[in-house]
Amino acid sequence: MAVLALAMSAFVLNLNSNVMGALLPFIRSEFDFADDGAAWLLAAAGIGSAAGAFFVADVARGFGRRTVLVASLSLFVVASLLHIVATAYWALFALRILAGFATGLAYATASAAAADIAPYERRGAVMGRFNAGMFLAIPLGLPLAVWLAATGYWSMTFVVQAVVGAIAVVMSLRCVPALPASPAGRRWPLLKNPEVVAVLLSTMLHVGSFFTVVQMATSWLDTSGVVAKESQVWVWVGLGALSVVGSALFGRFSDRVGKRQFVLVTSAILVVCFIVLARGPSPMVLLLVGCVLALSAAARTGPLQALISGLVPPEQLGALMGLRGFCMQVGVFLFAMAAAGLAGRLGFEGVLVLAAGCQFLSYLAIRFGVREPSKPA
Repeated sequence: MAVLALAMSAFVLNLNSNVMGALLPFIRSEFDFADDGAAWLLAAAGIGSAAGAFFVADVARGFGRRTVLVASLSLFVVASLLHIVATAYWALFALRILAGFATGLAYATASAAAADIAPYERRGAVMGRFNAGMFLAIPLGLPLAVWLAATGYWSMTFVVQAVVGAIAVVMSLRCVPALPASPAGRRWPLLKNPEVVAVLLSTMLHVGSFFTVVQMATSWLDTSGVVAKESQVWVWVGLGALSVVGSALFGRFSDRVGKRQFVLVTSAILVVCFIVLARGPSPMVLLLVGCVLALSAAARTGPLQALISGLVPPEQLGALMGLRGFCMQVGVFLFAMAAAGLAGRLGFEGVLVLAAGCQFLSYLAIRFGVREPSKPA
């Protein structure tokens, strides 16, 4: 039940991170913004999330993990409901940052709490089920958001996520164990650990390249004539469902074969997938590679979180997951900036080659920088 509560938190937080892209076509005229305004609205949640994740270590030193989780989810519920009354662009922008801050704080805390629930030997399975909730936001949440917006009730999307967030608050209070504050949870000592730095670098490279490519793939599929934008919702529903399956099912397998070994194999698969996509395959091969890519990327997430959690003692988990969340957002920003310039010169194929390079560097960071903890900290 504790894992279910945390997975529900992950679901609603990831929905908030991705929903604005689906809503932009429906709210553009109401809030009167141009393309640069749309870009800032998309970036706002990431900016807030990076700040929230960064400050987890500071907040956790004064409060227990469950207290921080409940407080950040409650802030998220309030911020979501305030979207209903936003009538100006800058008010909406500020609320996106506030909601993002709450999600960054809550997701890092929930990740640490999920790692607390199980011993390291079974943590891959637990983290996989936890992240399955996050991936579930794509096949369930985004179609719902598009349908509500198409019927003229785009703001109801935020009411739905507020309701789910409120349920997550109640379940967290009832099911998540109460843990004391972590006075030893500080960021800078973690950065002196070369294995932690290697995993953070791997996370930045992987998430930054993968998330940005997925975002850019929508336009590429449309302009290349493979899948028109009007029909793409079913593509993302299918790939999102595969992500849920990959995260939920393969975590236990990673516990058996070794989390580090599992991460290395899935990282290599991602490199191959991006290279194949860059060669412009036929639609059938494109579909097959897309399915493998969705399964592998989702399956990799939980075991990598479990692997990094074994590198530090429990009292440092909150600070560690906060740094991880911060690095994820920094990676997305840096890769998006690089991809924007590259796409104009080499097209989306060039972006895919860059993504393959980032995934390969992510592989190398784990291969040469991290060992499987024989006796987890």
